[in-house]
Amino acid sequence: VSLAAVWEDWGIRPSAVIGHSQGEIAAACVAGALSLDDAARVVALRSRAIVALAGKGGMVSVPLPVEQVREELTGYEGRVSVAAVNGPASVVVSGDVAGLDELLACWTETGVRARR
Repeated sequence: VSLAAVWEDWGIRPSAVIGHSQGEIAAACVAGALSLDDAARVVALRSRAIVALAGKGGMVSVPLPVEQVREELTGYEGRVSVAAVNGPASVVVSGDVAGLDELLACWTETGVRARR
């Protein structure tokens, strides 16, 4: 949103905007469908809802190809699974905290910069 404001200050107005996850809300704001106050409110409410829905589980972002992540999830069936594929080397896994902790430790030991 702030970058779009800088562009607009320079006279550049995008003809289209897109976003993913929280970026969808930012795109709606830049497009004029949401005011900045409403967009900020939606972001805050969405974040609270995600925390409430997660319960005792969690998510980890893994900078690896989905095929490799799926292989590394062998033995974690029913505990951890692929939640989203955001790009060729950007995967999110979700599941129980103990399973995520084990995987996060393994990835960290091998130099993979996975993060909660």
